[in-house]
Parts: sequence; structure tokens; C-alpha cells
Amino acid sequence: MEAVIEGRISFEQIGNNYPKAPNVDFDDIMINDVSCRWVKPDDAIENEVLVYIHGGAFIYGSLQSHTAMVTHIAGALKRRILMIEYRLAPEHPYPAGLNDCVGVITKFFAANSGIEFGIMGDSAGGGLTIATQIQLRDQGGPMPRYSIVVSPWVDLTCVNESYNINKSEDSILTREFLQWAAGLYAGNSNILVGLLSPVKANLTNLPSTLIVYGTAEILADDSIHLHRQLVEAGVDAELTSFDDEQHVWPFTDIHSTASQKVLEQFATFANKHNGSTVNS
Repeated sequence: MEAVIEGRISFEQIGNNYPKAPNVDFDDIMINDVSCRWVKPDDAIENEVLVYIHGGAFIYGSLQSHTAMVTHIAGALKRRILMIEYRLAPEHPYPAGLNDCVGVITKFFAANSGIEFGIMGDSAGGGLTIATQIQLRDQGGPMPRYSIVVSPWVDLTCVNESYNINKSEDSILTREFLQWAAGLYAGNSNILVGLLSPVKANLTNLPSTLIVYGTAEILADDSIHLHRQLVEAGVDAELTSFDDEQHVWPFTDIHSTASQKVLEQFATFANKHNGSTVNS
């Protein structure tokens, strides 16, 4: 547990490497007994929000670690963003975090049915983004109009060939770390279960999905395989690779050329699939 705590402290520092975006405020709120945060740009459109599920290998991450990056996403998309601070492993293994995400979305949008929404997540949060939609679909809950996942971790078996191909290129992740984190998150559950490894789940009837990843990351195949499985399931899915970029590169440097380019892509995709009119 000591290693987890130390890792969380370091992860928080990475997420605060740069300032929050200007003209974006935030408020904390409890929804369904889960801590959440509203990130609100001054020019946010009405009647549409984006739900954000943070990354951190299911064991790290918080509202605090991801607020800086999310303020820039909110500003680029001109949308209010609802961040969810789901419970983390190993204290709260699967399905605690998933239940938190599903519970928040169900509670809020059942009470605010006139608000359209999209859903977004990075890394493990990208996996939770897909799993959350699967659970909402199966429970007949409110469904997003679209989803965006950045460097998603959707296969907890950690056996894809990109682990070998990009081993020397990836400066952030290792197979050993992800195997350790996967075990902490799965607990006594089988990592092949679709809600743990969504790439192995039934993906039919999910909303349009944008997947972006860096070619230097060991999780590259997770994005490629997820895209293939979504398309085979009849889902409108787009896949974009960013040459030589690392895992969730906007998290470490939001001002890089690749980060600014991907923010533009997020906005274009959201505007294409939203129910509102957005002025550029």
C-alpha cells in the first residue's frame, strides 16, 4: 500500500505541471454520494455537458490531478465538464469505481433529462468510459450522444504486441506496472470480464466514439483493437494516431503542438455529434 500512496503523490504532481485555462471556473458537488467537480468555461453552451472520467491505472488520480487538463478541454469544447472522483483500488477494487461512474450519470441525467451529454476518459478512465456505457446500455440508463477516449486501457491482459514493439519508446508505462495495477483493480474478478477489459465485451449500440493515441505508447494496440471491435459491432468509430507521442500526452504538456491539435479534434468531434449549435 505504501507504493500506491507514493505513486498517488507523484501522479498528482504530474497533473499540475501547467496552469489551469483562463476564463474557466469550477465548483465541487456531491452526486449520488460521489465527489464530483463542475468545470465551467465562461462561454459554455447551454443544455449540453461532457462527463469526464480520469485516468491513473485505476489506482491513482483524482479531481485535483486532472483539473488543469480538463479546464483546457472545457475551454476548447466550450462545454461544462462534470468530473467524477470514483473510488480507487486497491481499497475499492472492481466494480466500485464503475458503480460510482454509472451511479453519478444515472442520478444526474435522470433528474436533468433535458441536458444532452457526451462522455470522455483517458487511460484507465478511457476503459471506464467504455465500461460505463456498456453498463448504462444494459441497465437502460441515460446514454451519451458520443464518447471520446484518449490512450484507453481496455485490455487488462497486457499481452498485446505493442508492449514489445514500444517497450523502449514508452517513457511512461511498463508492462510490469500495468500488470500490478490490473491485479489490484480486478481483485478476485477475472480480467477477461467485459466490464474489466471492454475490448472483449459486446460493444453493439454504443454511441459514436473517437479514439486517439500516441504511436510511442505500449498501449497503442488497445486503441487499435478497440476501434476494430467497435466497427465490427456496427458502431461509428474514428481512430487517430499521433506520431511519436507518449501515453495521454496532453496530461503532461497541454501546450505542445500535438496537444493543441488533439484539442481541436475533440471539439470538432463533439460538435459533429452534439445536439446544440456551437459557434467557433
